Amino acid sequence: MRFGPDKVHDLARQILQMLREDPGVEFLAGEDAVRVAIGSAILDDLEEEDEIEREVDGLLRQHADAIDREDMDVSALRQRFKGEIARKRGFII
Repeated sequence: MRFGPDKVHDLARQILQMLREDPGVEFLAGEDAVRVAIGSAILDDLEEEDEIEREVDGLLRQHADAIDREDMDVSALRQRFKGEIARKRGFII
């Protein structure tokens, strides 16, 4: 995970502040509950992205010989695999 709990809390607080300033947004729950929900959504997305990264790492290890033999660009393959896996999961990166 790229962000620690403090960073996630700070991001959730900043998003809550932006929502609070938007006249078109009406809170149906208390601000603390909204901030916690925002933080949970951020953590869920980060965990999903971490799972995708682990799957990509596995694919790269699985095909390491062919990648080396054909002198493929690992960085480009990583991005392609990541995009394909995310798309299959309906996850936007």
